[in-house]
Amino acid sequence: MSSDAHRSPDQPDPAGEPSPVDDAAPDPYATDPVAGEDMPPPPEPVPVTPWYEVLWPWGLSGVRETLDVLVLAVVMLMAVRFVAYNYIVDGPSMQPTFHDGEFVIVNRLAYRSFDLSWLPGQDEDEWRPFGHPEPGDVIVFTQVSSGIAKDLIKRVIAVEGQTIEVRDGAVFVDGEALDEPYISAPPEYQVPPTVVPPGELFVLGDNRINSADSHLFGPINESQVVGRADLRYWPFGAAGRIEHVLGTGDQAAAALATAQP
Repeated sequence: MSSDAHRSPDQPDPAGEPSPVDDAAPDPYATDPVAGEDMPPPPEPVPVTPWYEVLWPWGLSGVRETLDVLVLAVVMLMAVRFVAYNYIVDGPSMQPTFHDGEFVIVNRLAYRSFDLSWLPGQDEDEWRPFGHPEPGDVIVFTQVSSGIAKDLIKRVIAVEGQTIEVRDGAVFVDGEALDEPYISAPPEYQVPPTVVPPGELFVLGDNRINSADSHLFGPINESQVVGRADLRYWPFGAAGRIEHVLGTGDQAAAALATAQP
């Protein structure tokens, strides 16, 4: 009698009978890599550029450095504007000392005053650490004519309390004629003896026959003064420090000779 034989689970497989498929076993149909050939690297992830780097490719550190430079530039500009202004001489009124188109630097601190009225126990309302304009100073001031403000450059001839007079082609201060080798020609007008009021200045152009100055509109107030012209920087051939001279007789000539290079 024949009977079906059943294999015990522990009984080994008969020869030639395939074993169950192991998922971890190598694929017999897979192609072996060629000897010596490297496998291609996996693709690298595509970099993503932040929006702020697109707008500013120098990065955040570059932004900080740029802001530092801008802030420093603004501070320096404000400091320079507080201390000095540059002006272009417009017209012939100060010839031969200055000519049309020359560039000068005006020192705004020369006559700077500071309000002290808010401090208790102060006898004076203002403090002027650098003093007041003096005779001989070349200044820039603002003059309003017909409702239009214009900056003018002139020489201070007399200050408060002094008596100014122009006659016979000469300028007199406190009764003494000025020796002015820097003027182009003697004045052709007359100014009667006039005492300069407190806080005011009598100014004239060095080109006495072609200058709109105090002989026409009278003394100016110190509050109109922008500053003192201290440096000429254009043209280069005439560049240098501006000398402020005024005197009587030999004193004026000696001061001017000392000022020449």
